[in-house]
Amino acid sequence: MKDTNKKLSQLSAKAQHLLYDYRKHWNEKLSQSVAPLSDKRLQEIFRSFYNLLRMPAPLVVSVDSPMQLMLMPALLRIRALADRDTWSFLQERITEPAWVKVIAAMNEKISDADIQTLLSRRADQNTIPQMTSETETGKRSGSSAITSIFGRPMGKSIDSRLGFFESVISQLEVEFDQIVTPEIRHWIYDEAQFVDGGMPGRVENLHNIDWQLETMRVLQLCTAVQDLSNMGTTERAALRIFRERGDGTSLVRDELVKQGELESQFLQQVGADAAGILAHALSAQNLEPTIYESYPPVLEAIMDGGSNGLWFTGQLAVGFNSIVWQPKLDRLSNFTFLIDAGLEKLFDKGTALAIRNLRTFLANRTPFSPFCEIVFVSKQPQTVCLNEEGRFHSTEGPVLQYPDGFSLYAVNGVIVPKRTAVAPETLTVAEIDGEINLEVRRIMLDRFGIQRYLMESNADIINEDEYGTLYRKRMSGDEPLVMVRVKNSTPEPDGSFREYFLRVPPFMRTAKEAVAWTFDIEEDSYHPEKET
Repeated sequence: MKDTNKKLSQLSAKAQHLLYDYRKHWNEKLSQSVAPLSDKRLQEIFRSFYNLLRMPAPLVVSVDSPMQLMLMPALLRIRALADRDTWSFLQERITEPAWVKVIAAMNEKISDADIQTLLSRRADQNTIPQMTSETETGKRSGSSAITSIFGRPMGKSIDSRLGFFESVISQLEVEFDQIVTPEIRHWIYDEAQFVDGGMPGRVENLHNIDWQLETMRVLQLCTAVQDLSNMGTTERAALRIFRERGDGTSLVRDELVKQGELESQFLQQVGADAAGILAHALSAQNLEPTIYESYPPVLEAIMDGGSNGLWFTGQLAVGFNSIVWQPKLDRLSNFTFLIDAGLEKLFDKGTALAIRNLRTFLANRTPFSPFCEIVFVSKQPQTVCLNEEGRFHSTEGPVLQYPDGFSLYAVNGVIVPKRTAVAPETLTVAEIDGEINLEVRRIMLDRFGIQRYLMESNADIINEDEYGTLYRKRMSGDEPLVMVRVKNSTPEPDGSFREYFLRVPPFMRTAKEAVAWTFDIEEDSYHPEKET
């Protein structure tokens, strides 16, 4: 740490000029920093972060997709904490291609020697040491928390996915306070404070279309990958476990929660009985407090003979709780300003390096999972498809495709199953009715064809008169689907009469009332001489 007896008390004219136009400078720096990050570069970046937090450099593992980002920590835990026979048994049972790719990638990138090193560095406590007192931090929280990959998920006090960057930013704020006077600090805060490291707090400066589109793209990516994580780790049976540990799962609306597809895949591959045996083997060998206290509901289920998917959910929770989909560095611009203003020497070399690396990492929007001993970083997608509004959209292929082949599909910004996007004609009424996500179900209906769905789902006829036929189909968790079927009174060239289905509000009672509503008039006032 620099000598803090003499703090920066004034800014040069050049620094002041930069400060007043820092938004433009920040965006230029971000755009210059966007580039694929090599494994060596990622190692350098995270070494600087951990050095700032007074922690040993972690093992950095680059993974090919968010799917690997979720599965690899869980499978690494099993590999590290189980004996060789148990791990071999598991590998023999797993045959699903995506899972096989994860295991192959892990075996390639993490050796047995690496695992022994990770185990030897296992944190006794699941938080990094407190490095500054409340007095030094000005009543700030100081370092928040980074979990051990072999420890338990975070407690109720903090979402551990926020812990890493909160730790880094808190440490930077401590050093910032020590090198500038309060007046200069508040001046920089007022002029350089940004939202999510990009858009400034001043309302008159929010109209940067390019940045807004970039923000929209990032939010769509965040939503896409979050939906993926919901699909794999928030099985209804596990919601209580996650919520008790404050990992942010409570923020996920219940109607968006998928049944645990990854747990189901696990059970299908290894078998329910084998999953129970594996759970017993691991729990019996790892009863030290940090492990035993991790999943009391899981261990209770093991004792009751009902572990199965719930046990594997516990393994997935460790990785899920630590994934940072989109870095939240809303105070980073305060520190980069001093470097950009030529005042880098105010910081230690290591601190200045970490700040520059933070900006580079932010610019590349890279999902990652940090642990005390190891960091998993997802590669960027090879394919990104957006519509004119900047939302994920494609009816011809994936909107996101990663190096290992993992893909996500979306229609108008809504993540949907592959067949919904590219082959809606293959959907069934049962599949549509069984979809619990209302947004997805509505896209499925639209792609399948509402008229076709109404006929194939045997909707109720609630009224039929000279004006048409009124149908009603009850929709679980949503308002009823009500449509009126009308016939065009003007014949087609071949002499036939085309029929139309018009959607109307669910409170319609008669076909005449429904048709009148489409013309925005009352039923009693609707007396057409000739329908067209």
